[in-house]
Amino acid sequence: MKPLTWLCCCALLLFACNKQKEAKLSLNTETIAATPVSKTTSKKIFIHYMPWFETPDSKGTWGYHWKMNTQNPDIITNGKRQIATYYYPKTGPYYSSDPAIIEYQLLLMKYAGADGVFIDWPGTRALYDYPDNLANSNALINKLNAVGLQFGIVEEDRNWDAGNTSGAHGDFVYMQNNYFNQSNYLTTNGTPVVLNFGPITFHQSSQWDAILNGISPKPKVLPLFGFTSEVGSNNAGGEFPWIYQDHPTVVNNYYAQAANFALSVGVVYPGFNTFYAAGGADGPTWQIAYNGTSTFSTMLDKALASSVSIIQFATWNDYGEGTMIEPTEEFGYSFLTTMQTKLGVPYGQHELEVIYQLYQARKSYAGNTTIQAQLDQVFTYLANQQVAQAETLLNNLGGNNNTTGVYIKNKWLSTYLYEDNGQVKYSSSNSGNQYKWVQETVNGHIRFKNLSTGHYLNIEHLYSYVESADVPNTYYSSYWVLESYNGYTRLKNEWQSTYVNLENQSGLAQCTTVPDYFESSQWTLQQ
Repeated sequence: MKPLTWLCCCALLLFACNKQKEAKLSLNTETIAATPVSKTTSKKIFIHYMPWFETPDSKGTWGYHWKMNTQNPDIITNGKRQIATYYYPKTGPYYSSDPAIIEYQLLLMKYAGADGVFIDWPGTRALYDYPDNLANSNALINKLNAVGLQFGIVEEDRNWDAGNTSGAHGDFVYMQNNYFNQSNYLTTNGTPVVLNFGPITFHQSSQWDAILNGISPKPKVLPLFGFTSEVGSNNAGGEFPWIYQDHPTVVNNYYAQAANFALSVGVVYPGFNTFYAAGGADGPTWQIAYNGTSTFSTMLDKALASSVSIIQFATWNDYGEGTMIEPTEEFGYSFLTTMQTKLGVPYGQHELEVIYQLYQARKSYAGNTTIQAQLDQVFTYLANQQVAQAETLLNNLGGNNNTTGVYIKNKWLSTYLYEDNGQVKYSSSNSGNQYKWVQETVNGHIRFKNLSTGHYLNIEHLYSYVESADVPNTYYSSYWVLESYNGYTRLKNEWQSTYVNLENQSGLAQCTTVPDYFESSQWTLQQ
């Protein structure tokens, strides 16, 4: 998020980064069939979402938010890309318009207890990467009905120059024509709700009168805590707090006044640890300690105990500020499982792992239209909370795949992996069950069992070669993450974060750190 400095009783720092794109929002044709997740709280749960991530798969190059000014994601160390954050997404860095990422993120939100998404929205200005971010926002919005989630816009007036109220007015015309008319857009008493991260550019109520002139239905604008006067009481419908250096004093002050607002929105965050200084970018350097999930848990307790009607979780994926709650290598699913417990959601980590399994399968079987159609059904099952059916189908992809196995074929050498006396070797032929590997899922982790021996692909002894042996199903040395790269699959070991490859051409498969563009580490899972 980009930095914002403002005063409210005392000096406070706020930040929210953004980028955008001018793009038409396509009509959502998916049937609204998804059922809402039950929970014990009556408060609406919304997740603040950043739509600004790009990768070479989407734009031919890495977007700013993965690299800032100092990082190079093409550099891979210990299986991880060099990205502009102290935290690493469980999926690895992604692009925001990726359909597999969108369904993964929205399903996780749903099973954590979310009712909707607050989108950190770039507006319609054709500048920087704003058009890309707008397109990414719309890609997310187009999937929301299928999951059964609502949405609201967090408008960034900072993206317009001072005095250009006509540009900001155009943003609201776009919202009017594309968002406010959607059945799942957030309203209060039938009136659309728009959060404003500021105001940053327009500080006079007369300017907001001009910005909202003629918009129908006219939305209620919620500025940051303490800024109703700048928007104008005739335009405002409440206020919302954010993440402050004076933690948690400002948020506590907000809760003390929340009942005075027509619409009140609480805030929950895990901590604050920015990468700006390390990334050579402008931004705050102060921190809020995570203390595991303690800070997150405390802030959620405060919000639940308050009089607010909506709780905003800040954020889903602002990696630059370290406020992400989506699954990461460092925190796992812990923020989401905390939500499940405290919101009274009847699900736990297992269901979140099933959703991750769906994401992995999307990547593993990219280009396989038959299995992708099955995965579409898995998504529908999960959207409708039919978890058992989703798991059954996931574990039986391709019909008899769970019993007949797949061939693991190397792109570079066009050879197949097979087991020979506990060693994993490769050959240009694939005759016999020793060449077939059955993909299994144990507690959300993927394992490969040799069809001939019943042994599992693993690196338990850290030999110079990949092993195939009878190892317990709790051993991470036998757990694999399937990563997609240009239509192929890379097999990453969960324990060592290394990749199965044939780089040394020794006759034995190895598991080492190799760049993703090395074809020796790229595989096809063939039936």
